[in-house]
Amino acid sequence: MTGAKEMFIQEQESNTEEFPPAFNGPEQSVIRPGSILVLNKANAKEFHEGMKAMIQETGCGLFEYLETIKFFEKVKAYISGDKQAKIPEDKQFVDLVRTEILKYEKGVHTTPRGVKFETCETGTAYDFSQCNDQELLKLQSEAEAASEKLKARKEFLKTVAVSGLDVIDTDSGEVYKIYPPSKTSNSSYKITMK
Repeated sequence: MTGAKEMFIQEQESNTEEFPPAFNGPEQSVIRPGSILVLNKANAKEFHEGMKAMIQETGCGLFEYLETIKFFEKVKAYISGDKQAKIPEDKQFVDLVRTEILKYEKGVHTTPRGVKFETCETGTAYDFSQCNDQELLKLQSEAEAASEKLKARKEFLKTVAVSGLDVIDTDSGEVYKIYPPSKTSNSSYKITMK
C-alpha cells in the first residue's frame, strides 16, 4: 500500500496541472474551499454540471464519478429498501434516525449544510380483505379480468403486420383496420456492481 501511495504522490508532484482544475463561475458556487458544502436541489445540479465540465476538460474521472453515484444508490437501497431488488428497508436504522430527529425541537433538525430532517408517516396501507363487501369483491374480479384482457390485446396488437389488419366490430358489425403499436427506444448505458 505504501508503494502505491508514494507513486500517487510522485505522480501528483510531477503533474504541473491542478487536479481537479480550478473553475471560475456560477457552476462552482457549490464547491468553495474552506466553506461548508451547501446541499440543496439547485446545488445538486450545479455539482453535476461542475463535474461534467471537469470530466470534459480533463478527460479524467468519468467512470469514478458514475461508480460512486451507483455505489451510493445501492447504499440508499439498503437504508430505504428496494422492492424490485428485493432489499428490505433497514427498519432498525430508520428507527435510529427517527429517534435522533425527535430529540430536536418540534421533531425537526436542519444541518449546517441546509438539509432538513423531520419525521413523517409514509406508505399508509389499507387491508380490504376484512370488509366483507360483495360489491368490492365483484369489482375486483371484473378489474382483474379486464386487466388480463387488456394485456392479451396489447400482446396481440404487437403481432399485427405494419400494413394493418381488417377486423369486424362485434357490436356494430362495422369493419375497420387496426395497426401495430409504434415502437420507440432510447440508447443509454448500464452500470452493474459486482
